Amino acid sequence: MRDVALRYLRKALERSDAAFHPGQWESIAALLDGRRQLVVQRTGWGKSMVYFLATRLLRDRGCGFTLLISPLLSLMRNQIQAADRIGVRADSINSTNTAEWAEIESRLEEGRIDVLLVSP
Repeated sequence: MRDVALRYLRKALERSDAAFHPGQWESIAALLDGRRQLVVQRTGWGKSMVYFLATRLLRDRGCGFTLLISPLLSLMRNQIQAADRIGVRADSINSTNTAEWAEIESRLEEGRIDVLLVSP
């Protein structure tokens, strides 16, 4: 499973030499095993990749969507693009897209969203 996750990581980052940061794979593996995780790391460490890679692997198993809460709208756009590169269908609900909320909710209910990013 780690090898599959590593391929997804490299594809998401568009870097063939990308590698897991210390503790990153362990966090993903714990989520795959159904254990809750609190990941507190510096900016740029790759927390989003933990969520996206775990989501990709869990969705491959037929599991439900992931809810990701983030206060940074500009980061959300970048995260959604990285998720898309590995086939994780991500969308967001935030203060800039209120007119789209109903459509996003419909896609979520239909299983067409893998990760929903929400800004408080």
